[in-house]
Amino acid sequence: MRQETPPSEAREFCRRLLPRVSRTFAINIELLNEPLREPVRTAYLLCRAADALEDSWPGAPGEIQGRFAALGRVLGGDVEAAESLAAGARRLGGSGADLALLSDLPKILVAYGTLPEEDRSAIATGVGTMAAGMSRYSARAAGRAPGACYVDDEDELHDYCWVVAGCVGVMLTQLLERRLGPGPDPLRERRREAAPIVGEALQLTNILLDWPSDVRKGRCYLPASWLARHGLAPADLANPARPEAREIALRLEALAHAALDRVPDYLETIPPRHVRYRLFCLWPALWARASLRIAHRDPEFPWSARRPRITRGELWSAAARSLLVAHSHRGVRRLLAGGASS
Repeated sequence: MRQETPPSEAREFCRRLLPRVSRTFAINIELLNEPLREPVRTAYLLCRAADALEDSWPGAPGEIQGRFAALGRVLGGDVEAAESLAAGARRLGGSGADLALLSDLPKILVAYGTLPEEDRSAIATGVGTMAAGMSRYSARAAGRAPGACYVDDEDELHDYCWVVAGCVGVMLTQLLERRLGPGPDPLRERRREAAPIVGEALQLTNILLDWPSDVRKGRCYLPASWLARHGLAPADLANPARPEAREIALRLEALAHAALDRVPDYLETIPPRHVRYRLFCLWPALWARASLRIAHRDPEFPWSARRPRITRGELWSAAARSLLVAHSHRGVRRLLAGGASS
């Protein structure tokens, strides 16, 4: 007989699991008020389950699509689908935190089931959009030659950022709007239009910062059209004898900065009284700015195997500065723009 984890234990499990799969997000989520913290935490863990299917569970295209379809059923409350994915992850083995997360997917499903119906609906739509997009891209990549580019051109790069991160911004916005209170909201249309901005900015930044490790693993998330223009193969991106890679890195850096420039457009639609949520979005953007600056100044980037990282001191310094301006639209814009200088 199946023994389901009690809801209180499932929620506590998710709370303890989060720092193991993302230390940064575990810091960030503590900013949120309690009514929003629980659904955002659960939503993030389900997003990480989708990440694990894309990044850590290889297979033939049909197998990949089947696993993402199973995750879609999990979002509908299908316990059997959750247990099947968990059992498969355990058989796959490995010590990674992402596969360990999949192994405990039934517990996350219990926590998900305790959320209000409106929250579950927003999460199911957001994570479902992510899973469908990841399924499409990862299944196509599985049918290509090893090491081939994941996306074909810049339009696909932006589409990929939407399906893995931009749609998360929409989901988070929907969760927030349930807590903004009754009555007309003149900023709602602007907010929903701007909702994908933060996610795209962070995803573009991560693609750049993860370039050294991804290329060495045979993964390339840069558009094939960019490489073709310089006569480069993905493996050349780790070769210091090919300085053209630096030009491509600067092109991606410019896209990331341009997206970060638009983050205040979204934050200006969030009432200043919701300062915790504003900081929840602002901190990762500030950290992304600082990381891009470090990468730009590193003479060995992007050929070095190391990922550019800000120090813990820089991380908390940026967070502390934000506390002084978090209620001010103008102050937030000025602070984030200041981090763009290199």
